[in-house]
Amino acid sequence: MSQAAKQHVLEVAIFKVKAEFIDDMPALRAGLRAVLTDFPGMLEFCGYCPLEQDVFADIVKWDSLASAEAAAQAFAKGDPRFLPYMSAIEQLSFMGHFLPEVRYTR
Repeated sequence: MSQAAKQHVLEVAIFKVKAEFIDDMPALRAGLRAVLTDFPGMLEFCGYCPLEQDVFADIVKWDSLASAEAAAQAFAKGDPRFLPYMSAIEQLSFMGHFLPEVRYTR
């Protein structure tokens, strides 16, 4: 596989959900997944549920930083497509983008 084929960007969001929305998260995430597929470059979405606390994590795999930033900016600007999901979030603890570590062997 070429190096270009391995390039992607992970977007990680860690957040606390309002208590009244915790049971709704599967449906809210299904809606979020549908919205994200409208953005070019979305490759994969995985939502993670808490084991001990009410802190959730979403990880989205994008084809480029530009694609990830376009969706993140739409979310931050209050794009109405994101409102159902946004209304469930009590506090965003972390949001960031990551590239895979590249290791070269000789």
